[in-house]
Amino acid sequence: MQSKSGLIFLILVFLLSGEMNSTIAQQPSQCLAVITELNGDVLVKKADKNEYVKAYWGTQLIEGDLIKTSVRSQVKLLFSNSTLISLGPNSTISISGKESPATEAIGDVKNISSAMMVNLSALTSKRENKKDISALAGLRSVNSEQSIELTSPSNTFIKTDRPSFSWLGKKAFDNYTVNLYNSSGLVWSKKVSDCAMKYPDGEKGLEFGGSYFWYVEGEELIDSDKSPDRKFSLLSLEESKDVEEQEIVIKNTFEDEPESSSLHSVLGAYYLTKGLLMDAIIEFQNISKINADAPMPHEILGNLYSDVGNKDKAIEELQKALALAKNNKDK
Repeated sequence: MQSKSGLIFLILVFLLSGEMNSTIAQQPSQCLAVITELNGDVLVKKADKNEYVKAYWGTQLIEGDLIKTSVRSQVKLLFSNSTLISLGPNSTISISGKESPATEAIGDVKNISSAMMVNLSALTSKRENKKDISALAGLRSVNSEQSIELTSPSNTFIKTDRPSFSWLGKKAFDNYTVNLYNSSGLVWSKKVSDCAMKYPDGEKGLEFGGSYFWYVEGEELIDSDKSPDRKFSLLSLEESKDVEEQEIVIKNTFEDEPESSSLHSVLGAYYLTKGLLMDAIIEFQNISKINADAPMPHEILGNLYSDVGNKDKAIEELQKALALAKNNKDK
């Protein structure tokens, strides 16, 4: 059993192993810290380089790397030894595997404790984004005639027995019928006029630990159309309760900064360990908004959208990641 902070760190390392800027990328096995938040100009000098370059969210740091903040900047580093360190203005830190970086009075230090289990092999591996976009574009072209695209829940675990449903209607329909099935057959069928639906009030909650699939039929005056099926599964009741408890622990750790990039980083990584892909997407969307110039959040989002079956959004996010990486390199 490892500490939660240690596991979250490892999760982030694996997630961020696809760092697109070659001047920053390092192998996960070498990584001692990850940047989870920064404001203003923060610079990094890699151990094997002579010059400082701009750092971004997700920058991986190894033995001998230097981080430097300017007069109006600060940065937060998640270390592998269970600490999250805040480095204030006009400061410098040398990354080391020794105890000193985590114990010196550098700035605010948070300890992220408690325990969780995770299968690291299930985490996102490094990908070549140009190839990803090409492959996803091929899939998108095959499915381009679909007039209804299911968005949530899709190819994911969920933690509630009364989920909401959403989809995109790519042409105008008068009404939609949402059909939910399990292995025994139809669970319920409901007609709505919008492209979203809360769980029906009169229906029994879904079974924890169960798997379901659903599709939507769009109705016009004369014709109708049907979306492909999408599957989702519920965590067990015990797992759902554990997730709720861990969410409280994580949010309490960041109670003084409830909308910080570091909080969203830790939550997003945690959700991924539980297979809660839609929840993870929300966290990395927040990270991408906070860190508007960072390519990595968009790369992670591209991979997540691909996993849940939303190829259009996957392509869009991977293209943003490539554009930002090129723009950052050209500066």
